[in-house]
Amino acid sequence: MPETPIRERDPNAKRVRIADEALRLFQTQGYTETTIDQIASAARVGRRTVFHHFPTKEAVLFDHLVVRREAATQRLRERPADEPPLTSLHLLLRDLAEQGYEQRLVEQIRAVVATEPQLAAEQFSTGSRAFETSLAAVLESRCGDTVPALEIRALTKMALGWFATAAHVYLSEERPSLLECFDDVVAICSQASARDLQGLPAATKPDS
Repeated sequence: MPETPIRERDPNAKRVRIADEALRLFQTQGYTETTIDQIASAARVGRRTVFHHFPTKEAVLFDHLVVRREAATQRLRERPADEPPLTSLHLLLRDLAEQGYEQRLVEQIRAVVATEPQLAAEQFSTGSRAFETSLAAVLESRCGDTVPALEIRALTKMALGWFATAAHVYLSEERPSLLECFDDVVAICSQASARDLQGLPAATKPDS
């Protein structure tokens, strides 16, 4: 006999429960072997409810990353209005790296990276583009005409490149600390820029 669905006032609680139950199933019986029907049953919701919150099974696995990105975007809005964009991005992403990931989530994502690298790459790429758009929009709104839009987009993409590289190394090489990976990547890029990009033409100023 199927379990009675749980009714909640907070719709986000249902989303969290679906993601938690899915992660538990991924860990106990494997990602590939777990079906949407099993996730729905474990979370005590209907199949349509799962698809309402998550368009694919992959989206359930990577939901934790989406939630973290949404929270990070909000924290960027709360940073000082006069703080340089790159400083804000670096501090924000370093804080994100310092928080790290839940160990069981790391284990599952590492398993997917190892067995289905194309799937993992697509999910990270899609999520990164959405995150980039959100962060750039916040900075453009904050800076107005004081910082060119091209500069904001370039700095946002560069900073996210640091984080994406650090996350890839952390997950694929099973490094112990995401924060250490992030600091290493930033240091390498900063040192290489100072060493190799001397004497380049200055950026052209946009027409006033």
